[in-house]
Amino acid sequence: MAETIFEKASRIVAERKSKRKGELDRRKAEVFAVVPRIAEIEAELDRYGIRMLNLIAMGECDENRAVSGIMAENKEYMRERERLLTIHGFDKDYLSIPPYCSKCDDSGFDGGKLCSCLQREITAAALREANLSEMLAGQTFENFKLSYYSDEYVPEYGCSPRENMEAILAECKSFAENFERIDTNLLMCGGCGLGKTFLSSAIANSLIAKDVDVLYVSCNALFPILEDMHFGREVPERAQYLVKKLNECELLILDDLGSEFVTQFTCAELFRIINNRLLSSRKMIISTNLNSDMLKNTYNERIASRVKGGFSILEFLGSDIRSIKKLEGRV
Repeated sequence: MAETIFEKASRIVAERKSKRKGELDRRKAEVFAVVPRIAEIEAELDRYGIRMLNLIAMGECDENRAVSGIMAENKEYMRERERLLTIHGFDKDYLSIPPYCSKCDDSGFDGGKLCSCLQREITAAALREANLSEMLAGQTFENFKLSYYSDEYVPEYGCSPRENMEAILAECKSFAENFERIDTNLLMCGGCGLGKTFLSSAIANSLIAKDVDVLYVSCNALFPILEDMHFGREVPERAQYLVKKLNECELLILDDLGSEFVTQFTCAELFRIINNRLLSSRKMIISTNLNSDMLKNTYNERIASRVKGGFSILEFLGSDIRSIKKLEGRV
């Protein structure tokens, strides 16, 4: 059975603790071989702590007194240990390796709750499962800037690019917020550099935070994998996993449709993916530089018809905003 996201994240945290223990064991063996007295000190520290804990359990010693006793005894032993380490050329803290996370001592739990270090790993594992790169993982609704879009009215649009983006942003937020309750797919179309990838990533990040199973894949990366698998060529295990998720994930995001080399095979595969997901009521987002007419001419009538009937079309208007971002040093 495949690991869950929680299991993968927990394994990473456990491996950190195990690695730390392994390094500490190695250092102890190195030191004990040179200074046997330090091995005796370590054993005394362990025995004394266990003895005091047993007295607490039997009700023969209150907790505060036990802690005070352990700390006082430990200080004496630790001072001797530090002195011996220094005399024999070791750093005084050589046998004290700090944990990766001081809040939970690398256990993954802080006060009976998930520690923030484990929560970060869960998020990172979810992003890897969704195939989101580090750059895309930082693209959120909070980071989206409407100020990049002109507020000058354009007669042929019937609005300004900023007004158009305000409406698109609201629809994308609604899609993410009401994902479980709606029966909607999104087609984001328009020229390069208008925010299609950013907003599809923002939706993905918002839903991943809610434990929705998302897969994000670029079309120019996906279709060569499908072709290799179809013709029996060897493909990496990760690629096989992504293909398996095409029909299973709750949200599939196909980015940059039209960037791939279009053949009869890619047309057939694209129709199969779209049709299967529509029939199984599994949601999709497609982003493309192609408009509706270009989509029909580039692929075929069947694909254009399925998209027209099954997707809400968000048309991105305006000019490439990447030049503005470059001036800010953001791209």
